[in-house]
Amino acid sequence: MTAVHTTVACPLCGAGSSLRYSGVEDLEYFMDASFDLYRCEACRLVFMHPLPTRAELPDLYPATYHNFDPPKNPVSRLLLDRYCEHQCAIARRHLPDDGSLLEIGCASGDILERMQAHGYHDVQGIELSLEACERAWQRGLKVFHGTLEEFETDQRFDLIFMSHVIEHVLDPVATVAKIASLLKPGGVLYIETPNVGSLDARLWRRSWGLIHYPRHLYLFDRSTVRRLLERGGLSVEGVSSQVNSCGWALSLQSALRRRRLDRSRKPRSAYYPLLLLLFLPMNLLDLCFGGTAFMSAIARKPE
Repeated sequence: MTAVHTTVACPLCGAGSSLRYSGVEDLEYFMDASFDLYRCEACRLVFMHPLPTRAELPDLYPATYHNFDPPKNPVSRLLLDRYCEHQCAIARRHLPDDGSLLEIGCASGDILERMQAHGYHDVQGIELSLEACERAWQRGLKVFHGTLEEFETDQRFDLIFMSHVIEHVLDPVATVAKIASLLKPGGVLYIETPNVGSLDARLWRRSWGLIHYPRHLYLFDRSTVRRLLERGGLSVEGVSSQVNSCGWALSLQSALRRRRLDRSRKPRSAYYPLLLLLFLPMNLLDLCFGGTAFMSAIARKPE
């Protein structure tokens, strides 16, 4: 595809950008949208332009959104359970016994509830979806309905947990700055997000499942996520790959739908859990060529 140069400035470094992906379709929830994705010529951040407005954001997430709607398939439920336990194990590694946790984008509160079961009582979340908040409230969880920018508190946290959220926010630079202000000195931010530098992203290109159009507003690689965190005044302790075959599985599902070989209108087809299992060995290949499709970063607020 021939690069189309534009005057749109990169929101991370301010340099110029060029059109990276256009004509992308939503083959998960089948929403109509008219945004393009650009890539910065300097730092290589991929970002959507124009961005949706704050008022438009909730409409991008239907009640059937996979983070809000528990899977019915037993294999999917098992995989989700293992994933949540893995996320809790990460959170526990960075929390003192009496530590405070804020989860940004907590959905219906699976992680928060599990952390409470592990003995952590000072836990709370932020969630944009009202339906997801209502499910969390029914579980007795402390969850703020809205965005991080709208969240106000005098409390400071030992750990802020943000798994697959930073790519959804309207302004990631302002988001990290707000997070830094909410951390205690020495507090930790954990971020997990898709890696646009992964092998599957480079092979599938505009058909990559983790473009997750039009909900992923930004796509980072290892360099840009580090740059984002450092710009927010945090000290990055590491960026690492996470084992997950979602990028391969979603890309193939989307390819089958694009060719009308899969006519399902559900976000995940019945065969999707099988794809997750079949593509797991691809993580070994991913690690040799830029990392897996999911990456995590640990950053700390200076003492």
